[in-house]
Amino acid sequence: MCRRFLVAWRVVVVVLACTCLAACSLSYPGEVSDTPTIQKGAPYPADMEHLDQILTVGRGPHGRKGQELPEGAQVVSVAPALNFAADFPGGWGYVIAFTATEEAIRDYVTRNTIASGKLIDNSPVTRPDDEDLVEIGADNITRPWSTGFGDADIVLERPLGRGWLIIRGAPR
Repeated sequence: MCRRFLVAWRVVVVVLACTCLAACSLSYPGEVSDTPTIQKGAPYPADMEHLDQILTVGRGPHGRKGQELPEGAQVVSVAPALNFAADFPGGWGYVIAFTATEEAIRDYVTRNTIASGKLIDNSPVTRPDDEDLVEIGADNITRPWSTGFGDADIVLERPLGRGWLIIRGAPR
């Protein structure tokens, strides 16, 4: 009896250890590790320390200068938009991964895009080959939805909670 208990206990410990190791290696889509943060021609490095400056870049919704995130959004990561930079000579960009409440995301969409935040759930899923999804490596995003405005695009996961603001720029 005691021997079975010890074997069972060892199995539990091994399973827990493997689960912890696997969880530590997971990344948030759009999060790029071991990638240079400085892009040729970009006004700021793609990192959390420069987030406020990055949000001032480009033309935002309704012709306003700069970008914004949903109210109360928590930024998870800031990374360079490497695919855009590779596909567009002289291009550069930023991928800002964030989380926010469902209500804040719906308000943001209604305020900043031509879409209604109330109708996001009924909209079609963004195609897997869409450049926004390719940019953030969105293999594990459920029912992605995206739209563009100004010099940016937003990708949202449904049910709402996670999102990615993609800001792109190039020499003019």
